[in-house]
Amino acid sequence: STRTGVQQTMQRYSAMVEELDRQRTELERVRKSLSQLTSRATSHDRLVAVTVDARGRAVDIMIEPSAMRRYRADQLSALLTTLIAEADTALRTRSADILSGATDLPIDYADARLDSVVADDRP
Repeated sequence: STRTGVQQTMQRYSAMVEELDRQRTELERVRKSLSQLTSRATSHDRLVAVTVDARGRAVDIMIEPSAMRRYRADQLSALLTTLIAEADTALRTRSADILSGATDLPIDYADARLDSVVADDRP
């Protein structure tokens, strides 16, 4: 009957709202995880290291005093640029891994239509 149809539709709607809430919570968890990521790259000789944040910005640069003697300024500059790129690439890989783990967030809006309920309620 019409009452049963309305109840079934409301149950589907309620289940869909619960699923959307679950997905919203999961998306917030993923967003927070991604925003807190950092990545560090270190030179082969361990004299220079760079840490980048989730936006790829260098947030920490460590240069051992002996690196100042070992590298000319242009070499050190090139090494820093390379390390920043390596750290950023590693961070993007980790971000992709986190996002691929959150692929269970499909949304099907087909059940959201209430056309049949409205039609059934008409005299």
